[in-house]
Amino acid sequence: IMRLFYSVLVASLAFAGVAFAAGPNENLFGNTVVITSATGVTKAMVNADNTYETHLADGSVVKGTWAADGANTCYTQTEPAPAAEMKPFCTPNEARAVGDKWEAKGPDGSAVKFELVAGN
Repeated sequence: IMRLFYSVLVASLAFAGVAFAAGPNENLFGNTVVITSATGVTKAMVNADNTYETHLADGSVVKGTWAADGANTCYTQTEPAPAAEMKPFCTPNEARAVGDKWEAKGPDGSAVKFELVAGN
Protein backbone atom coordinates (compact mmCIF):
# COMPACT_ATOMS: atom_id res chain seq x y z
CA ILE A 1 0.00 0.00 0.00
CA MET A 2 2.76 2.47 0.90
CA ARG A 3 4.59 1.77 -2.36
CA LEU A 4 1.39 2.40 -4.34
CA PHE A 5 0.72 5.60 -2.39
CA TYR A 6 4.29 6.73 -3.01
CA SER A 7 4.08 5.97 -6.74
CA VAL A 8 0.90 8.05 -7.03
CA LEU A 9 2.62 10.84 -5.14
CA VAL A 10 5.65 10.69 -7.42
CA ALA A 11 3.54 10.61 -10.57
CA SER A 12 1.48 13.54 -9.41
CA LEU A 13 4.50 15.59 -8.48
CA ALA A 14 6.61 14.55 -11.44
CA PHE A 15 4.06 15.48 -13.98
CA ALA A 16 2.27 18.38 -12.31
CA GLY A 17 2.24 21.26 -14.70
CA VAL A 18 3.82 19.37 -17.58
CA ALA A 19 1.91 18.86 -20.82
CA PHE A 20 2.42 15.66 -22.76
CA ALA A 21 0.35 16.36 -25.84
CA ALA A 22 2.09 16.33 -29.20
CA GLY A 23 2.98 19.68 -30.72
CA PRO A 24 4.92 22.32 -28.83
CA ASN A 25 5.55 19.91 -25.94
CA GLU A 26 7.14 17.10 -27.94
CA ASN A 27 10.49 18.04 -26.37
CA LEU A 28 9.43 16.07 -23.27
CA PHE A 29 9.63 12.80 -25.19
CA GLY A 30 13.04 11.21 -24.79
CA ASN A 31 13.91 13.47 -21.86
CA THR A 32 13.75 13.05 -18.09
CA VAL A 33 11.93 14.86 -15.30
CA VAL A 34 14.26 14.74 -12.28
CA ILE A 35 12.37 15.10 -9.00
CA THR A 36 14.28 15.87 -5.82
CA SER A 37 12.50 15.62 -2.48
CA ALA A 38 13.26 14.71 1.11
CA THR A 39 12.95 11.03 0.14
CA GLY A 40 15.62 11.25 -2.57
CA VAL A 41 15.85 11.61 -6.34
CA THR A 42 13.21 10.15 -8.65
CA LYS A 43 13.39 10.13 -12.45
CA ALA A 44 10.35 10.08 -14.73
CA MET A 45 10.35 9.50 -18.48
CA VAL A 46 7.40 10.17 -20.76
CA ASN A 47 7.18 8.42 -24.11
CA ALA A 48 5.50 9.47 -27.34
CA ASP A 49 3.61 6.14 -27.37
CA ASN A 50 1.47 7.33 -24.42
CA THR A 51 3.45 5.45 -21.77
CA TYR A 52 5.54 6.64 -18.84
CA GLU A 53 8.11 5.08 -16.53
CA THR A 54 9.11 6.39 -13.11
CA HIS A 55 12.26 5.21 -11.33
CA LEU A 56 11.69 5.78 -7.61
CA ALA A 57 14.42 6.71 -5.16
CA ASP A 58 14.26 3.21 -3.63
CA GLY A 59 15.14 1.63 -7.00
CA SER A 60 11.66 0.39 -7.83
CA VAL A 61 9.99 1.21 -11.15
CA VAL A 62 6.40 2.28 -11.77
CA LYS A 63 4.94 2.19 -15.29
CA GLY A 64 1.73 3.43 -16.78
CA THR A 65 -0.04 5.23 -19.56
CA TRP A 66 -0.99 8.86 -20.13
CA ALA A 67 -3.70 10.55 -22.19
CA ALA A 68 -4.16 14.25 -22.98
CA ASP A 69 -7.61 15.73 -23.54
CA GLY A 70 -6.54 19.28 -24.44
CA ALA A 71 -6.73 20.98 -21.06
CA ASN A 72 -5.47 18.09 -18.93
CA THR A 73 -3.23 15.06 -19.01
CA CYS A 74 -4.20 12.00 -16.98
CA TYR A 75 -1.83 9.26 -15.83
CA THR A 76 -2.88 5.70 -15.08
CA GLN A 77 -0.49 3.33 -13.30
CA THR A 78 -0.36 -0.15 -14.86
CA GLU A 79 2.74 -1.75 -13.24
CA PRO A 80 2.82 -2.78 -10.52
CA ALA A 81 -0.92 -3.32 -10.59
CA PRO A 82 -2.47 -0.47 -8.60
CA ALA A 83 -4.83 -0.87 -5.68
CA ALA A 84 -8.49 -1.07 -6.70
CA GLU A 85 -9.24 2.35 -5.20
CA MET A 86 -6.40 4.06 -7.09
CA LYS A 87 -7.77 6.39 -9.75
CA PRO A 88 -5.92 8.09 -12.64
CA PHE A 89 -4.18 11.32 -11.68
CA CYS A 90 -5.02 14.32 -13.88
CA THR A 91 -3.17 17.63 -14.05
CA PRO A 92 -3.61 20.76 -16.19
CA ASN A 93 -1.31 20.97 -19.21
CA GLU A 94 1.49 23.50 -18.95
CA ALA A 95 4.48 23.56 -21.28
CA ARG A 96 8.02 22.96 -20.01
CA ALA A 97 11.29 22.99 -21.94
CA VAL A 98 14.60 21.17 -21.43
CA GLY A 99 16.51 23.09 -18.77
CA ASP A 100 13.38 24.34 -16.97
CA LYS A 101 13.44 24.08 -13.19
CA TRP A 102 10.44 24.56 -10.92
CA GLU A 103 9.24 23.80 -7.42
CA ALA A 104 6.02 22.52 -5.91
CA LYS A 105 4.87 21.42 -2.50
CA GLY A 106 4.40 17.76 -1.71
CA PRO A 107 1.28 16.50 0.05
CA ASP A 108 3.04 16.96 3.38
CA GLY A 109 3.91 20.59 2.55
CA SER A 110 7.60 19.91 1.95
CA ALA A 111 9.40 21.44 -1.03
CA VAL A 112 9.88 19.30 -4.12
CA LYS A 113 12.21 20.40 -6.92
CA PHE A 114 11.83 19.46 -10.58
CA GLU A 115 14.10 19.77 -13.58
CA LEU A 116 13.55 18.71 -17.19
CA VAL A 117 16.87 17.35 -18.47
CA ALA A 118 17.87 16.15 -21.92
CA GLY A 119 17.95 12.40 -22.52
CA ASN A 120 16.81 9.40 -20.51
